[in-house]
Amino acid sequence: MILQIYIVPTYNCNLRCKKCYSRKHLTKFPNYLSWNKFIDIFRFFELRYNNFSFIGGEPTIWKFINESILFLHNKDKYVTIFTNGIAPLNVMPNNLIINGNNIFNPELKNTIIRNLSFYKNNSAKIRLRFNITENFKKEIIQEAVKLSKKFADSISISILYPIENGINYGKIIFELAAKLYSESIPITISRATPFCLFTQKQRDFLISNCKLKGKCFLPTNSLVINPDGQTIQPCVELYMNHNISELSTNQPKKVFGKDLLKIKSNREIKCNTCEFYLKDVCWGGCLSYPLSDSKIVL
Repeated sequence: MILQIYIVPTYNCNLRCKKCYSRKHLTKFPNYLSWNKFIDIFRFFELRYNNFSFIGGEPTIWKFINESILFLHNKDKYVTIFTNGIAPLNVMPNNLIINGNNIFNPELKNTIIRNLSFYKNNSAKIRLRFNITENFKKEIIQEAVKLSKKFADSISISILYPIENGINYGKIIFELAAKLYSESIPITISRATPFCLFTQKQRDFLISNCKLKGKCFLPTNSLVINPDGQTIQPCVELYMNHNISELSTNQPKKVFGKDLLKIKSNREIKCNTCEFYLKDVCWGGCLSYPLSDSKIVL
């Protein structure tokens, strides 16, 4: 069952972030989603699903973003907006997922803090998303915890793929998660993450307290609709395009099943001797990127 419909109103953005997936899709989908196409998408899914998300690119620069939130609220749908926090919304969604990394940029910090304060004062539910990179140092962890205590209702932590070799991502994730947990802030490790990045102690803590998982549950947990309103894919990172009409007669598992099976099969080369892979609890993390040799603490 699909838990979330992700609508991409545009792959354009008001920032240029390192490792962003949006630019690779922008050539094929240069235009913005039209209002009529948005209504078509809603009508296609309205009787089956209640959770609608807007993702980008940067959805807040779409001229219909406030109208679409209001429209979905009037239809009793739950709305989530993924945003970098630069352009403020006038209509509050049910949930805001804001890229916390941009707050560490001195040129952007004041703008994002101002918008976070605005959202907080308007009782918006805020989740800060921290993408773990090789630059996530101890002082950034301290700042992330401070910001989370002030603004966040919950936290999402994810490795920013592709993984760089030689970086102890497991240690960084564990240190950040443990500090946030000590402040009683709910945490989710939002992407499937290789279990072999963590020590047994770290892994047990993150599974118990931060929803760490090693398997990607595509295509049963999400579905992405591109700005043309017709092309679908299982997530924004995976370029597996099908037509939305295929969902009229097939479940997403059947539409994307063969594509995803090819990726999972390739994992066996590096993972077939791993106890987590053999127990079917880990497939090497996010299916969107090749496995890395950045191992990895056993």
